[in-house]
Amino acid sequence: MKTKLLLLFMGLSMAFLGCKKDKAPVDKLADIKKQIMGTWQVQSVTVTYYDASGKIVKTDNQDGNNGEVYQFVNETTLKQVGEFNDSYAYNLTNVNNKIMLNVSNNSFEVNFSGNNSMSWSEQETYPDGGSYTSSTRVIQLIRK
Repeated sequence: MKTKLLLLFMGLSMAFLGCKKDKAPVDKLADIKKQIMGTWQVQSVTVTYYDASGKIVKTDNQDGNNGEVYQFVNETTLKQVGEFNDSYAYNLTNVNNKIMLNVSNNSFEVNFSGNNSMSWSEQETYPDGGSYTSSTRVIQLIRK
């Protein structure tokens, strides 16, 4: 009798502990495609310049773009709202687990901080040398 109870207990334990449901894989690209929809306003644009050793040479705040408004109308159209009302074709891609916004021959890495704050980052290199060899431009946006 003890053996049967022990076997029953072990069998039930295996059934409950061994059959966990697998979590569905997270589709980061699909999530970003949903989260990016809507209207966004530029809060700041910062460009950081680097020398050949990777040391920061200078940082510029480029306030000329502050206040610009962009609307992701659908999964292929980005509209600049306001004075120009220009529309641009765009797409989002996942490159090495980084979500990239591709628009007007530019590629920006997209990151979210919560649902209402987004940043676009773009790296550029300067093969000519000079005092800068590369830069990173970061555009901060908030949901409007």
